[in-house]
Amino acid sequence: MPGWRYAFSLNREAVKAATPPGTVRLIEPTTTTTTTTNTTTTIIPENGTAPASALNNAERGRFSKYPLPTSDPADPLNWAPWRKLACISSVSLYAFVSNFISACVAPALPVWNIEFPEDQRKTEELMQFVAYNVLLLGFGNVFLVPVANIFGRRVVVLISTLILFVSTAVGAATSNFLGILIVRCFQGFGSSASETVVPAVVGEMYFVHERGKWMAYYTAALASGSVVGGISGGYIAVRLGWFQVFWVSAVLAGLTFLCAVLFIPETIYERGAHCLPIQRNLPRPSRYWPRTPAPYLSLVTLPSMRMTLPSRFRYTGELDPTYTWYQPSSSGDLGSTAMTPTRVSKQVRLSGATALTNFTYHSYTFADSLKFGMYRGRIKYQFMKPWYTLRLPATWIAMLQYGGLVGAVAVISTIGPQLLILPPYSWGEDTGLLFIGALIGIVLGALTTALLADRRLKAFAKKQDHGYAEPETRLPIMLPALALGTGGLLVFGFCAQYPGEYQWIGLQVAYGMVAFALTQVPSLWFSYLIDTYNQLASDCFVMICILRGAVPFIWLLFVIQWIEKDGYLVPFGGFTVIMGLFSLLIVPILWAGKRMRIATARYVVGNQ
Repeated sequence: MPGWRYAFSLNREAVKAATPPGTVRLIEPTTTTTTTTNTTTTIIPENGTAPASALNNAERGRFSKYPLPTSDPADPLNWAPWRKLACISSVSLYAFVSNFISACVAPALPVWNIEFPEDQRKTEELMQFVAYNVLLLGFGNVFLVPVANIFGRRVVVLISTLILFVSTAVGAATSNFLGILIVRCFQGFGSSASETVVPAVVGEMYFVHERGKWMAYYTAALASGSVVGGISGGYIAVRLGWFQVFWVSAVLAGLTFLCAVLFIPETIYERGAHCLPIQRNLPRPSRYWPRTPAPYLSLVTLPSMRMTLPSRFRYTGELDPTYTWYQPSSSGDLGSTAMTPTRVSKQVRLSGATALTNFTYHSYTFADSLKFGMYRGRIKYQFMKPWYTLRLPATWIAMLQYGGLVGAVAVISTIGPQLLILPPYSWGEDTGLLFIGALIGIVLGALTTALLADRRLKAFAKKQDHGYAEPETRLPIMLPALALGTGGLLVFGFCAQYPGEYQWIGLQVAYGMVAFALTQVPSLWFSYLIDTYNQLASDCFVMICILRGAVPFIWLLFVIQWIEKDGYLVPFGGFTVIMGLFSLLIVPILWAGKRMRIATARYVVGNQ
């Protein structure tokens, strides 16, 4: 039976041939494709996959589309390129504006005591504007993601952007400390979906071999919002006044809400339940030989696939997704395995078509894109499901690394401008220029991720005899980023501890190193989680964002006191050690990531 002991007892060849969730056949050699009016069926040879030497260059250059698209134009995988581009541009704008609003207040904090002399506040009190915003940005997803899984992505994005717009506009008319603090909490809640629901939207629009590039663009927008907010917040507050920070943010939030209404359709598309045929001949790991034929057809390899199989081949009991040989239909109805929805769309029901093969889908119009998703029910289960993902190792590693990097950026973006106000720098309103180094790091991180992530995945699949693509293939790209992000904390602490005429250069470089990591690491982890856990990915994002909110909140609460007591080098040295430990957690995934997926396969398949 699959489990941790079973997964780690398999020999190397057995693991290589296994197809747990996340392992997909990216290259389909020697396939026969039959196309009808409404369906396309790909038949995989019964004797497994042809060896690499038997494939010509044209065959090795073809990549399969996964998840398998349907014939329905409403399927997000089938959307026109312009619609996908408009959608990802809109969700990226939402991510950018959310982080802009979160960060633009930090460099404006020194203006508070000037703008409101009757309400003087200490620095640690003013930092609550940032800390509580970041906390709600993470914990808001405990509510928003289950609602998105129940009612759809679109309705949650619209509600979130509306809350962000209204709360920011209210902040422009609020002049007391408690009122601003409440506004900042609502801003954080309205921004929550930008880091959980939005990456799920990106993953649901693109195929496996495309996600890396588009996820890089999204995370670049996510990270650059904080940088642009940090650069401009100080200038706006000093030259135009405290309230103008909120007015500018309100304009951006209003534009984001408008784009969400017009260009972010529902991306949850029902691909049906799993119909798993009978298991046959499950060999023990010790008896496995590399020459054993590959599975004829494995739905575990395709966790989001919709299949209709003869009832006598459906399997509803416990499954061993590591070694499953499926018996094909003897009635010659393999064509019935074409992608067909479990929940038939309204236009199909109203048409009176006797079979989906006799029905022609209507085109997907702009009016259709404005509709909301289908109610999916199971409210209690949906609210508990994010907590169950803590049994998945990748969730822990991603949440620790992402939380640590966000905490590092939050501390640097808050401490840095206050440091540059003091001698020997005395930058005044130019303190936001510290974020230029971060902006350079974000651009470099996004470019390297976009260029390397999908290319490495496809290159790996081409080299394999079986044509499999493994989600762990992309992860080694983040090793330099983790090293840079960890080292950047130490460099920043050293330069802050020993100020000098040119030490600002070291501060810029250090911030750029951390920003590079913040752009690349979550991009690769988001792609990994979507590839591996499919619809569970958004639930994993909930737990990631909880820690993403908790770590910077805790660090920001005590970092000022720690710096006043021990200087800059000791606190940032401590942060370096913590981030270094988090970074080392990538090693088990690189070494045994597929074994971990084998061990948790039953849970992943059973909770789609």
